[in-house]
This record gives sequence, structure tokens and C-alpha cells, in this order.
Amino acid sequence: VAGGEDCLWYVDRNGSWHPGFDCEFFTFCCGTCYQRYCCRDPLRLLTERQQRHCLAFSPKTIAGIASAVVLFIAIVTTIVCCFMCSCCYLYQRRQHPRPPLQGAEL
Repeated sequence: VAGGEDCLWYVDRNGSWHPGFDCEFFTFCCGTCYQRYCCRDPLRLLTERQQRHCLAFSPKTIAGIASAVVLFIAIVTTIVCCFMCSCCYLYQRRQHPRPPLQGAEL
């Protein structure tokens, strides 16, 4: 393990954003996903991989992805239902297509 390992930015339990910072030589980034500090104890080391894992699976990230998936499913379901429901405009349009336009006669 190399000394001077950087602590990446993080969001604490209150939702406050903290910028990343460098640790001095022979100190390491230590702590948890929600609180980071520099220390000399390699047993408390928080590797860059562990820090990135915290960012990738934060509750806000998961909530955002879940919301996007639910919204996508709702839109697709609405469109499919609209093509199958007789009271919907898209269904009526599909069942009764307009006749082709005829040229204007003088």
C-alpha cells in the first residue's frame, strides 16, 4: 500500500457533500463511506476501490436508478395500453386509418 493515498469526495449521512482531499506522506485515507479522514493505521485504510463502491451504491444513486426504471415502465405500459384500449385515440387511429389523400381536382 502506498502512502499519500487520496480520499475521494463523499456525501455524509446528512446528505452534505465533502470534496476530496490528499493525505500527507505515509498517511492513508481512513474511515467509512460517510466520514473520511487521514490516519497512519493501515488497518483502517479505505482503498480507492472501496471509496468508489460507496459512490456507486449510495442510496441516492439507487433511488435515482429505481425512479428512472419505474418511469420508463410506466411510459411503455401507458403506450401499450393506449394501443389496446378502445377509448384511446391511438387505438381508434389504428382501427380506422384515414383514406389516402386524393389530388385536388380543378
